[in-house]
Amino acid sequence: MASTIRRELIFVILWILLLLVAGTLYDLVFEFLFAGLLVYVIWNFYNLNMLSKWLANPSKKTPEVFGIWDDIYYQLYHLYKRQRKARRKLTSILKRFQKSTQALPEATIALNKANEIEWFNPAARQMFNLHPGLDIGQRIYNLVRQPKFVNYLLKKDFKKPLEFTLKGKKINISITPYGDGQYLVSARDITAQSQLDDMRRDFISNASHELRTPLTVMSGYIEYLQDKTDDTTKHPLEKIQQQTVRMDKIISELIDLAKLESASAVDYTKTVDIVTLLNEAYKEALSFDQNKHHIELAFEAEGSASKPAAELYGCYEELRMAISNLLTNAIRYTPENGNIKLYASTHDKGLSICVQDSGVGISEEHIPRLTERFYRVDAGRSSEKGGTGLGLAIVKQILDRHSASLNIVSKPNEGSNFCCNFPLSSIKS
Repeated sequence: MASTIRRELIFVILWILLLLVAGTLYDLVFEFLFAGLLVYVIWNFYNLNMLSKWLANPSKKTPEVFGIWDDIYYQLYHLYKRQRKARRKLTSILKRFQKSTQALPEATIALNKANEIEWFNPAARQMFNLHPGLDIGQRIYNLVRQPKFVNYLLKKDFKKPLEFTLKGKKINISITPYGDGQYLVSARDITAQSQLDDMRRDFISNASHELRTPLTVMSGYIEYLQDKTDDTTKHPLEKIQQQTVRMDKIISELIDLAKLESASAVDYTKTVDIVTLLNEAYKEALSFDQNKHHIELAFEAEGSASKPAAELYGCYEELRMAISNLLTNAIRYTPENGNIKLYASTHDKGLSICVQDSGVGISEEHIPRLTERFYRVDAGRSSEKGGTGLGLAIVKQILDRHSASLNIVSKPNEGSNFCCNFPLSSIKS
């Protein structure tokens, strides 16, 4: 382009020199210069007009010109070809994207920054009764009139998905921001899954309650037979009694889990005093342990030994149950005369309540699965210790309900540290 401008400049200089020579010969220098420059300006205006028409309707055929204008048309034509190629490629990508999203089983809706619908797939059309010709450009909350969804959308806090009921269906919605203030809404119908979960919870709860009565009867008769039997049958009856007690405990914990799963959301208007909570859990642990271990209670605040002046928002009984389960596990799996420490610490990320022991420890590969129901690192050892395989599942369920997490650090033969980590939002300031 620089060489073209240079050629055009040389042409203009030569043109002016020619005009000067001709003007000198006829003694009309000014008139020749004026006429020559006027012709040059008219020629350029003519080409600008032709360029404007070509830009309005670009095509392969460009106007027949010469000089700088020929180079301009050459450059513009090749730019036009590149744009057409890029447009065709983008159109192809867009068609493939739309084709793939059309096949998605999840309802998908694209929204702009004003929450207006830009696009949706057939699954969304069916789920929300949308119409392609009418609803594109409409604000979604004018079409999906569900207060929970509208509040969720306007609040713009999409870290957690939303569940709500719409026309008898239970819908799970996730919103992902993208582009310049745009949002991608993904919705799933979880009605069947929710019904199955309800059936499972009802089955566990009902079956557990139904099993309790025969277990109570069996336990009573076993105690009666133990008083009447001789030494030859006493040992088998003791084993039966132990298993009956264990079965009763499993049923109790299954009922606790079912209650937690079906319970309403935690009432965050209530607070739990950390000192009171840990003192009660500590006393229960001492009673359960019967002086077999060295159990310590400690409070730490920003690295000091003073008590943390903290209260948690949540349910006292649920949190007490979680801490008690962690202490009970520590007592079961720590050899006699071992050390167990229950402590709470406040830090810049929130509050941690931990149970540390010098017990047998756990291999790293087992740690991710410890909170699964009935998962056992060593099934035989767990049965001997009286474990049910449900304690950590209950802890996990309680912590989830309180927006907290469970962090486990453990090594074989070096002990374990179970920490319940509560975010700053859970602490009363």
